[in-house]
Amino acid sequence: MRRYAHRLLVITSTLSQIKSSYPQRSVSPNRVIQSLIAILAGLQVPFLCTETHELGEELVASYLYQVHLYHWLETNDYGRYLADHDL
Repeated sequence: MRRYAHRLLVITSTLSQIKSSYPQRSVSPNRVIQSLIAILAGLQVPFLCTETHELGEELVASYLYQVHLYHWLETNDYGRYLADHDL
């Protein structure tokens, strides 16, 4: 993922579910959270938690739209400036 200027990890689970114990697994919820924080801090990959796959798709689409929008603004010499009501 380091090759890409824009990265986003989408987890289709709520943060409270991730933080809950896993009866069938020997993995600690705290270890999972600490791994996500390490990815955020060390690799600079932000993450979002969503309740459903569909909501995750919507967030990814919105994120990609914003990335494209800012790229287009900069490419066309508008800078990273949005006017009121542009979003």
